[in-house]
Amino acid sequence: MRFLLLIFLGLLAACQQQDESLQQDANLSPVVARVGGVAIHESDIDVEMANMPDTMYQYRDDPKARGHILRSLVHRQAISQKARQLGLDLDPAIQQRIESVRRQILIDAAKEWQLVNMKKIQDAEIQVYYKKHLDEFTVPEQVHARHILVRTEKQAWDLLKKLRKNRASFTALAASQSLDDSNKSRGGDLNWFPRGVMVKAFDDAVFELKKHGLSRPVRTKFGWHVIELLGKREAALKSLDEVRVEIISVLQHQRLQQWYGEVEAAANITIEKPEYR
Repeated sequence: MRFLLLIFLGLLAACQQQDESLQQDANLSPVVARVGGVAIHESDIDVEMANMPDTMYQYRDDPKARGHILRSLVHRQAISQKARQLGLDLDPAIQQRIESVRRQILIDAAKEWQLVNMKKIQDAEIQVYYKKHLDEFTVPEQVHARHILVRTEKQAWDLLKKLRKNRASFTALAASQSLDDSNKSRGGDLNWFPRGVMVKAFDDAVFELKKHGLSRPVRTKFGWHVIELLGKREAALKSLDEVRVEIISVLQHQRLQQWYGEVEAAANITIEKPEYR
């Protein structure tokens, strides 16, 4: 039942208005079911399988998948026929929604056509974009730290004294005394983070520490912190190969936007109401 629900939900998004395309006469593939005289063919199931969302690809090899899809097609065809019997297809609001879906399908098809037929992005273009946007591809300096948060300065100094004597007690002290419930169970571990993620006073203290160094008590709006620096990564530029796919995607998007503009410019567009101009 859960599998059928997943199939049904996935197909709803991928195959809106697909029911209208089921052909009784023109389709030469074998008929697998009929609903009120309307034939459902093997090829209709093939189309549904091909249009299955990526999140559901794992079900493609399931031997029961085609049967589930057929039941979904039968269900949708039966409900669609009932809607026509009720005259819902003649409702102007419904017709407008159908036209809206149809128009969006055409827009998506035009976009896909343009992506396939546009001039290939050249290596020279990729390199130029990369050199002009080095800042975007630079991973900022990051630190890996852990901390213990307490309420008073005295508590922080007492903690620091204990830690200087026995650094191995950090995890246990964080678990038992830290006010930061989000990480106390991990020994106060904050993982890796760049500047700007923490409040300024915390940032200033942790980025000045040397590896395995302990901070003096640091006051923030949350209370008093004792911080240990576990590691540091210097800022690094990603290589061109690492970001090549990302750059191609950006350049394709730019070309699409340019194409959209050309299409609009070539269309006979008039804005009738002055207030919308």
